[in-house]
Amino acid sequence: MSAVHFEPGAAAPFIDTLSAAYDLDIHAAHRAARERSWYATTPLGLVFLDYESVHWLLHEKRFRLQGNDALDLAGIRSGRLREWFGQILSNKEGEPHARLRRVVSRAFTPRQIERLRPMMRETAREFIDSLAGRSACEFVEAFAAPYPVRVIGGLLGVPPSDFARFHAWSRDLSLAFGSRIAEERPRIEAALANLDDYADGLVERCRRSPGDDLTSALVALESSGGDFLDADELRAMLTVLIFGGQDTTQCQLACALATFARHPDAWHLLAAHPEYALSAAEEVLRYEGAGSGNPRTALEDVEYRGLAIKAGTVILPSAPAANRDPKTYPDPDRFDPLRRHGEPMLTFGGGVHFCLGASLARAEIAEVLPLLAQRMPNLALDGEIEWRRGSLIRGPERLPIRF
Repeated sequence: MSAVHFEPGAAAPFIDTLSAAYDLDIHAAHRAARERSWYATTPLGLVFLDYESVHWLLHEKRFRLQGNDALDLAGIRSGRLREWFGQILSNKEGEPHARLRRVVSRAFTPRQIERLRPMMRETAREFIDSLAGRSACEFVEAFAAPYPVRVIGGLLGVPPSDFARFHAWSRDLSLAFGSRIAEERPRIEAALANLDDYADGLVERCRRSPGDDLTSALVALESSGGDFLDADELRAMLTVLIFGGQDTTQCQLACALATFARHPDAWHLLAAHPEYALSAAEEVLRYEGAGSGNPRTALEDVEYRGLAIKAGTVILPSAPAANRDPKTYPDPDRFDPLRRHGEPMLTFGGGVHFCLGASLARAEIAEVLPLLAQRMPNLALDGEIEWRRGSLIRGPERLPIRF
């Protein structure tokens, strides 16, 4: 059953973004709707479908990130989850957002990412070695989930003995960015409480015994003579980094392997030419990005391309749809690891809310893809992919592969 409906006389098609059919093949739904219009209606508001409109919305200051609006819709008007939503960087606007980003950028440097590259490769080899003698696995459990835990742990100075705990909490916190916030609220808030406590303990350890890690660098800002994060801001920042550094990368790695499993020629090319890793990573991020986009809410009445948008209207700037707009990317449904992108793909967003961890995610993907290609020849799917349901961070929950 199709997730797209065309009502006679309607100004735009309707996409049922809450349906199983949509999650199974979002690209088919976007393509069918975009052939009729550059936007569509959904159960949650509007969705923009072409590159021009998505790029415009990402940079338009008359909209704010939905943030607490999503909690309002779920009936969550108080409590720790709502407090946390108001504290995190992605839900800040204007000068409060600019200040937090400015402060964190002083510690979240290219050097912090570059020092992790050897560990990324070593970790990838370790997990691949654990599959020696096997010809099949469930990739999310075997690699995509544990790999970014190690990387973000290394970035933040987390002891390896704690990896399993904060991975489980991060998985539960990811439910806060889906359509089931209300029913999963107890689980989400329990995970958040655990991450809060863990972040406080991590800060104290780094204060007593600083190391060459991001948490220690953020703590060191307190005595730098410049601006720094107070205790609440630092706790919120660390919980976001712990969560975001795992869940989104896990989903993106699984999206990458699902893509290459369906394109064996590209997989063999990457195995033979690891120097194409950066280009391949960029094309994976365009073709099957894990980020669906963050909804925006109109702050005032706005007119755009003849569409009257009332204040309070919620619009999703769909990165997956924009990344396959044929007006921007010729033959957009063709996966080509050597593609030259005329315009930047929008998986990491745009404007002032461009993803802070984009460079880290690019490095993680580019480091592991050629290693996987060389060590897992003849990659193919070994069953049906189970896609995550009703989440803005999309990807396979289960990815059975053989190799």
